[in-house]
Amino acid sequence: MMVLTVRYGKNGIANCVMNYISRLDPARVRCDLVCPNEPGNEARALAEHTGGQVFLLGGRNRHPFSYIRKLSKLVRERKIEILHAHGNSATLATELIAAKRGGAGVRMPHSHNTTCTMKTMDKLLRGVFYKTSTDCIACSEAAGEWLYPNRDFTVLNNAIDTERFRFSNQERERMRESLGMEAEEFVFLHVGAFNEQKNQAFLLEAFQCLLEQQGNARLLLVGDGARRASCEARAEALKLSKRVSFLGLRDDIPALLSAADAFALPSLHEGLPLTLVEAQCAGLCCVASDRVTREAALTELVSFASIERAEEFADAMEKAMSRKADRAITSAVAILRAQDKGYDVSQNAQTLMQIYESVAVKHRPI
Repeated sequence: MMVLTVRYGKNGIANCVMNYISRLDPARVRCDLVCPNEPGNEARALAEHTGGQVFLLGGRNRHPFSYIRKLSKLVRERKIEILHAHGNSATLATELIAAKRGGAGVRMPHSHNTTCTMKTMDKLLRGVFYKTSTDCIACSEAAGEWLYPNRDFTVLNNAIDTERFRFSNQERERMRESLGMEAEEFVFLHVGAFNEQKNQAFLLEAFQCLLEQQGNARLLLVGDGARRASCEARAEALKLSKRVSFLGLRDDIPALLSAADAFALPSLHEGLPLTLVEAQCAGLCCVASDRVTREAALTELVSFASIERAEEFADAMEKAMSRKADRAITSAVAILRAQDKGYDVSQNAQTLMQIYESVAVKHRPI
């Protein structure tokens, strides 16, 4: 049973979970999915393909005791051997307690970040969290060291369908035409939910600095969230409206990556961002915050820049504009690197199934 502790949507954790479920072998694994909100028909179909079901279970933060009772009942009724809970703090103890009460022998937390917003609860629950977990997973070394300091954990890289993001010149031309881009425009792309972590307001400040030196730059912002309206207002105040486009939620990320010339990720923190892996597989030069784990740099396409001052990040963006490369070649090389370093979802799903089978045997009652 996989449990999402964040709302299902176009976000990193949900994408990672569904990437794995889509590749699980139904002859070896049955996988149920627990979500706080309706995931939609596609997600249901993927779970059902493994013989599993989707269950909606809300109230995790507002009514934790009721949530634990309901999840525990599900675990017991579904005869779950392994509960695999995805999040980024010791509040995952909520799921682990429910799993233990429900009889799951394997209680597997999966760390997806290098910090959290619920710091007080994280600190209070660390002891219970460590006592109720049996096998710990992390999306990167940095994410593991954050949640399991001085403890054993297994790194299972966030993975993607690498071939899906291969650069396409045909898609590039089609997308740039549909978005009304001029041939001489240098396009930066950012993909992420509009929240504090992704730091889009800072990116707007840096982009304004960049435009003072490079007037042909353009910025595409993909995503939605609580801070989108304030970012749109900030872009208006900075007189960036003609050079910045807010594209909302999109299903055509591979085409947008082909259309762009560089990728920007000014995050305050990250576990291991799938978007950065995807951008490299599309052959893009990437400018990332120096707070993003270096593990995400699969190629020489990535440079890390300080987010202390907008001018410094803008300087790194300007350097990215001067880098010339054959996109078809850089994309092909990046895809091979991603596959070699364990970021291809088909390979990682096999690894995950092996982990499941191994820990199930280890914790199964004699």
